[in-house]
Amino acid sequence: MIGRIARGCGYDTIITTDTDDFRSRVLSWEPAVIVLDLSMPEMDGEKVMAWLANQGCKAHILIVSGLELARMREAEAIGRSLGLNMAGVLQKSMHPEKIREVLREIYDAAGMLSIDDISKALINREIWLVYQPQIDLKSGAAVGFEALARWNHPKRGPIPPATFIPLLEANKIMNDFTSQIVRMALDDMRLWNGATDVRVSINASMGDSGCTEIDEMVRSQCIDKGIGIQRITIEITERAAMTEESQIEACLARLHELGAQVSCDDFGTGYSSLVKLQQLPFSELKIDRSFVTDSDSNLQNAILVRAMIDLAHNLNKKVVAEGVESVETLNCLREWGCDFAQGYFIGMPMPPDEVIPWLRRQASPAGIPRPHAAD
Repeated sequence: MIGRIARGCGYDTIITTDTDDFRSRVLSWEPAVIVLDLSMPEMDGEKVMAWLANQGCKAHILIVSGLELARMREAEAIGRSLGLNMAGVLQKSMHPEKIREVLREIYDAAGMLSIDDISKALINREIWLVYQPQIDLKSGAAVGFEALARWNHPKRGPIPPATFIPLLEANKIMNDFTSQIVRMALDDMRLWNGATDVRVSINASMGDSGCTEIDEMVRSQCIDKGIGIQRITIEITERAAMTEESQIEACLARLHELGAQVSCDDFGTGYSSLVKLQQLPFSELKIDRSFVTDSDSNLQNAILVRAMIDLAHNLNKKVVAEGVESVETLNCLREWGCDFAQGYFIGMPMPPDEVIPWLRRQASPAGIPRPHAAD
């Protein structure tokens, strides 16, 4: 549950219960937050903390456990005595909103961000893009990538989008940020020789009053970079799409007329009006990971995912499922007729220079499991 909530907050998340794998991940990935369960049978929490201290780990350490609170506080004190950056304790079973609160507090404790921080980050190239692949569930072939913004602050380390995107929106400069993201994505696409049919999805906020400029910005940049606009998908959240602001509808309509794809992101979380959903020019609906990740074992989520797939197809729209983390979920989505999928099982977000090597590996017999691979 913690991993799923952290991903919803914008964190890249890896879950492991193997000690050797954990150590390898810490050394290679350098996470900003480590959630340490003291009750894991394969890992001794205090020995793990001692190892982290020996490595000079700077991550925030959050302890979770079903043990008594006093025992957890004792472990926290041990971590502090080792010089670790302890972020507190959470007893199982914790409320999801409490987890979100703690994750937000971790970054608040490091100091408030300012709009100047983001401006400097863009100038200094501290913000860059990683790409998470999407596959066609019928063939298993790669069809595109979602571009995800990442920020590595020189003092605070990795800062998730859930922390800095609201600041951009509050200061009404989201369009400037989006323009730079589009430019970076198009520059990367120009370098992917031999992948001229792969599309890239780019998230855009429609909260800024300047949202009517996005269509022209995407059009002009695609012309400037020599990239066909049909390879670009603009994702906006379901909540933004369901507002009554006429300029949002007009912007989406113009993007569609120009040939760009338009995706309804986080579908299932925004209380859609079915009439409006039919009217808006979405080419696809992207089912939120909170429904997808455990849909192979959670009957309620399975029912919801299947209903959303059927609804989308009846509206003549494609379906993307995000949050696929196991072959079981992948095969369920295939059985239910979902069109496309992305998630950690398919591919981790990767820097642009790893895209072509990933595409080559994925096309090999050892790539992503094809239909019925687990039968």
